[in-house]
Amino acid sequence: MAFWGSITSEPRRNFKFLVDLGGGEEFIPAYTVRAVNLPEVSIGEAEVNYLNHTFYYPGRVTYNEITVQLIDAIQEEISGQILQRISQAGYQIPTAQSAADTSLTPKADFGLGNVKLIQLGAGRDGDEKRATFSLRNTWIKQVQFDQGLEYSSENVSGISLVLRYDFFQFGTRGGTVGAGGSPAGFRSTDS
Repeated sequence: MAFWGSITSEPRRNFKFLVDLGGGEEFIPAYTVRAVNLPEVSIGEAEVNYLNHTFYYPGRVTYNEITVQLIDAIQEEISGQILQRISQAGYQIPTAQSAADTSLTPKADFGLGNVKLIQLGAGRDGDEKRATFSLRNTWIKQVQFDQGLEYSSENVSGISLVLRYDFFQFGTRGGTVGAGGSPAGFRSTDS
């Protein structure tokens, strides 16, 4: 039965979500997140030609980047927190030869670790059957500050982060993934 056919059923909503960028609330508070896109999975293909026929086989799985849009909150020093994270990974402005010799450390030091995108589910608190995408080995690939400062605008300033990750795990609380449990290759976790 379709969700609109039952009074107790409801669809997931795009505005009901939380983001944990790793490091908890002391790094980036959840309420400063304006928007985020969910992960995408791309599967490559191998083509085999045999006489008059072409056959296709699935290839490598690639996980695409995501973009997180933040509000640059003054009290929380969002801009400073992000730039500090990059600095802690080893980046230094090359003002001298010694600074120019350093480079970024491996992504274990550079990264955000386990980033969670939580799509709230049913119920008053959104806890019932909420979906969690846990991005593993996540690191900041790009930081983009809002480009347009103008006197005629009343918009809040923002920051966009492009995040790269190795893979994600999907899980739901209070329910299984799909009819037969977990999709192949994606471990269902009770998040």
